Amino acid sequence: MRNLKRLATALSTALTLGVGAVLVLSATAPGATALRGVANNLAGVVHAAGGSSGIVSITISPNATLTAKLAATVSISYTCQPVIDPTTGSPYSLLLSSLQAQVQQRQGKVVAHGSGFGNGTAVCNDDGFNPTPTVNHATIVVIPDLYPGFSSPPFKKGAALASVNVSACPNVPPTTSPPFFPPCDFGSAGPTAISIK
Repeated sequence: MRNLKRLATALSTALTLGVGAVLVLSATAPGATALRGVANNLAGVVHAAGGSSGIVSITISPNATLTAKLAATVSISYTCQPVIDPTTGSPYSLLLSSLQAQVQQRQGKVVAHGSGFGNGTAVCNDDGFNPTPTVNHATIVVIPDLYPGFSSPPFKKGAALASVNVSACPNVPPTTSPPFFPPCDFGSAGPTAISIK
């Protein structure tokens, strides 16, 4: 589980740096025009491969809610595949999910930025044979960052960018020695243009 947490941390750091680079680019007139063109052509659904087992397909709602005049509440829907334990051949479709959402919003000369996290249970039955895979839903409250020297202003109503990472893993103990953990599903989406209302 420690390796999964390290992977999630590395992915979220890379995602944060990527979104930061996009926001720096948006500070110039040509960059802002290019980003608007890209955002208008982006679909909200992203299929992202990850792990050794499955894919998580994520949809970020285009509308977020301003919460307590501070945070942005982001709604997410996702499907995932069952994972197969390679040592036993057993399929797992009820997985523990971990979600991370990041929002960044340009406010004049500053950029509001923050993260939110959620955990839950996901039904992962999008195996290509199931005609109606279960769509899992989550709502994450993204609070502005409060790191010393890197604090963010509160979010406001208006346009922003959102990114999401999802992982789903079986809740089973390791099965061999040295410990071997069953594979997990991973996916990420964004940055996608949203509207905080």
